[in-house]
Amino acid sequence: MVDQNLNILLVEDDALTAQTNKRLLKQYGNVLVANDAKEAHSLIKNHKFEIAFFDLNLYGELDGLKLLTLAKMMGIYSVVLSGELRTDILEESFVNGAKDFLNKPFNQKKLDSVMHRYLNFKRDSEFEDIINSNFITKSNKQTEELYKIKNLSFSEKPIFISGETGTGKRVVAHIIKQVLGFKNFVEINCSQYNDDLFASELLGHKKGSFSGAIEDKKGLLELANEGIIFLDEIHSLSSKSQKTLLKAIEEKEFFPVGSDKKVKSNFRVISATCENIHSLVAQSSFRQDLYARISTFNIELLPLRKRSEDINLLFEYFISKQPFRIVIKESTSKLLENYFWPQNTREIQDLVENWVVNGHRLITPDTLPIHIKNNIRPQDTIINDYFLDMVEEIGLTEFIVRFKKELIQAMIKRHGGVMKYASEAMKASYPSLSDFMKKNKNKSFNTRSLH
Repeated sequence: MVDQNLNILLVEDDALTAQTNKRLLKQYGNVLVANDAKEAHSLIKNHKFEIAFFDLNLYGELDGLKLLTLAKMMGIYSVVLSGELRTDILEESFVNGAKDFLNKPFNQKKLDSVMHRYLNFKRDSEFEDIINSNFITKSNKQTEELYKIKNLSFSEKPIFISGETGTGKRVVAHIIKQVLGFKNFVEINCSQYNDDLFASELLGHKKGSFSGAIEDKKGLLELANEGIIFLDEIHSLSSKSQKTLLKAIEEKEFFPVGSDKKVKSNFRVISATCENIHSLVAQSSFRQDLYARISTFNIELLPLRKRSEDINLLFEYFISKQPFRIVIKESTSKLLENYFWPQNTREIQDLVENWVVNGHRLITPDTLPIHIKNNIRPQDTIINDYFLDMVEEIGLTEFIVRFKKELIQAMIKRHGGVMKYASEAMKASYPSLSDFMKKNKNKSFNTRSLH
């Protein structure tokens, strides 16, 4: 159904045709008519129109072509009206911003087709605006995944979002809520509850049903009626909690804890996990029937290492939100692009906030944490055979003393040779570090320094 409250502009120099077309258009909203280019120009400048219909030939002049350009600048969806029009003029009209074409005279059926195409265009534009304003990416593969959201309105089946930590699963859940137009959105992080608490939180409970149940409480499934329940970190549920959830999802009715009265609720499920759910199912850690029930639609969020083109884009975005300008040197940008980013977008956001807190304006390679600068991946370790040999040779206590000393020396060097700055960076007591260094000034590793 097309919006019945549209603001519509009709540009037509023939009074009788204008009257006839206005009558057809009135069912879609408020229609203003301009009989010439000057009047049309004034109306476009002074009113907010969603859609406009242009007769290009106004009193023998193709003034409508210029109006199309203005309408495009004002974000108006433009439809060209004409009885006969040369191909070159039609091509120019589309170059100037026209979105559709309607032959004159037109009937209700042809107008309905144009309005239906306008509605689809409007929905697509609104969808793209929601995606672009909430999820930063220029990765084609990631964009394809996100565009699956556009078709979710054709079904009420569950949606499953998978992605590593920090990839934006919660953000996508809220995008879905916005795109589908749900006002009611309830969420729970499943990792925070044991079996009994999860049942109480999900299903609700009656007063006195267990110790601490001092009053009746509605469960999240009941609160999510006619809306969405978002089950984050769903992989962390125990087998018992998975069974409880499966039954409630399948039947859309349940008994609150301690109650003999069923509660019905019509909700849509979105669930998310940072784990490999297929491996968990294969290991019998996650129920196959529950996974089948919650994964009718799948959206996969890629880690940054698989969409490296987004790294600098994300830095630009988070820096733009800060109170002062931060400049990243090109040599630094290359290091940032090469880093693994195990915590994904969240790690970039945290790093930018760290720069702000520490007053960094120019980001050089030396500004970066050592693990980013040296691209140390999670599976990498600083404990190598040399250190293990040292522990066996001098003992753990002596090794830790020497390790600590060289670590402090490296931090002092990083901070311009000033121990006070190094102690602040390490969140350690300056007097304690000073005393430690004096006490152990003659101790060091025999052949190499800590890197």
